[in-house]
Amino acid sequence: MKKSLFHTLVLLTLAALTGLFVLTGCAQTAATPTVAPVTQSNGSAIAEGRVVPNDFAYLSFMSSGQVSEVLVKAGDQVKKGDVLARLGDREAAEAAVAAAELELTAAQRQADDLQKTAALGTQQAQADLLAAERALIQARQTLTALDTDDYQTRLDDAREEVTTAKDDLKDAQDEFDKVKDLDVDNTTRKNADKALSDAQRTYDEAIYKRDLIINELDQAKTAVDLAQARVDEARRISTAKVSGPDPDDQALADARLKNARAQLAAAQAALSRLDITAPYDCTVMKVDISAGEKAAQGLTVITVADLSQWVVETTDLAERDVVSLKIGQKASLNPDALPDLEMTGTIESIADTYIEKSGDITYVVRIPIENPDPLLRWGMTVKVNFK
Repeated sequence: MKKSLFHTLVLLTLAALTGLFVLTGCAQTAATPTVAPVTQSNGSAIAEGRVVPNDFAYLSFMSSGQVSEVLVKAGDQVKKGDVLARLGDREAAEAAVAAAELELTAAQRQADDLQKTAALGTQQAQADLLAAERALIQARQTLTALDTDDYQTRLDDAREEVTTAKDDLKDAQDEFDKVKDLDVDNTTRKNADKALSDAQRTYDEAIYKRDLIINELDQAKTAVDLAQARVDEARRISTAKVSGPDPDDQALADARLKNARAQLAAAQAALSRLDITAPYDCTVMKVDISAGEKAAQGLTVITVADLSQWVVETTDLAERDVVSLKIGQKASLNPDALPDLEMTGTIESIADTYIEKSGDITYVVRIPIENPDPLLRWGMTVKVNFK
């Protein structure tokens, strides 16, 4: 390449002297920026990398607003879920969470009460069934006690009395018809009229007596039928109660409970957007906001990192070299800032996706450092020699 450059300079000088300008292919190539290629040393790939924490995050508020509190400073150790900073004007969001919690409590109580009521209803339904079965037994006993030969004799006698009274009424009517045209004050007519009235009354009383006796048996039979129907209904209810609450009531309670949980989750999410919390156990690396400042949604204000492990990530490993690497392969690591320090590591992962740099395709390889030096800092450049 040095020889080519020398020839190029000579040609450019000659072109200037003759008024001609010649652009050579080698000069054109030299003007194009490229990523420094990965070199080979004794058959091993050498790449450049950067020291990074095991994990890190740039945190921002999910809503815009005025910062009310910043609870951490650079260097603080925090646990996952710890609140790092808060926005103000939280009253409406906190009230929404409280209302959602109240509704969830009420919905849960309704669901619990439904189960308790169902258990009580099961016992009550069983008691009602037993009472209905007892009433049926008593109705059958009453019917059995009534439907006897004595009852039939009484009924037959009553029917006979009706027949006799009917005959007597007919005779009285015939006698009255004979004298009905006499003067109303006539003694014979009066006696015939009275005899007719007495016969009618006797006939009516015989009918009533007979019908009451018949009604006794009909009523007893109806009582048995009614008691049986009540037993059937009580048994149906008891069977339904055994399977739990009424399906419609249960569906309504479940829907209310599901909605209450969703409302609470939504309210809590809205409130959480006013806070920045630690995504994992980590160290606060940088804080770029103070209480009273206006925070913009999505703008990084706090940087955190997991410093439990330092990792080297390659920055220029080309496609032609990445294919020769594999997970578990060893590498030596030499920081540019600490030239006498040699560390070791093992490939943890090889990216499946690429990064394009100045037209070259590169892949990131992660190598946890097995023996990190206390002087290491985030972002230091490291030479990586894959073995």
